[in-house]
Amino acid sequence: MPNVLLAVLGPRTYSQILALVDTGSEETILSYKDATLLQLGVSGMPIIKNIYGIGGEVIGLCEYKKAINIFLKDTEGKSFKIHLDKVYISSSSQGTNITIIGMDFLKENGFSLFYNPIGEAYLEKK
Repeated sequence: MPNVLLAVLGPRTYSQILALVDTGSEETILSYKDATLLQLGVSGMPIIKNIYGIGGEVIGLCEYKKAINIFLKDTEGKSFKIHLDKVYISSSSQGTNITIIGMDFLKENGFSLFYNPIGEAYLEKK
């Protein structure tokens, strides 16, 4: 599956995060590790729902209801901002700790994912 490098501006700090684009995931999920890196205060957040990971592992998700901004670069190297009003965060520090770009992000922001047989992948905005 393709990866994308995100520049993420949280309420307290900025960080670059490598995320996996997963068209099999309905939700975009920030890993516990990346949420901690962004100082989002994950500990103590209530779990609002569970999802199933690889091998049937149950993963609790918390909802971070404060805005964060994600910056991507276009083919000319220009940055553009995507504002997220809320984001799901994995409640577990165990496991793979990978941030996932899900279908919600792609649909809400008008992105299509293109992948070719030689391993090149890119997002295209409508």
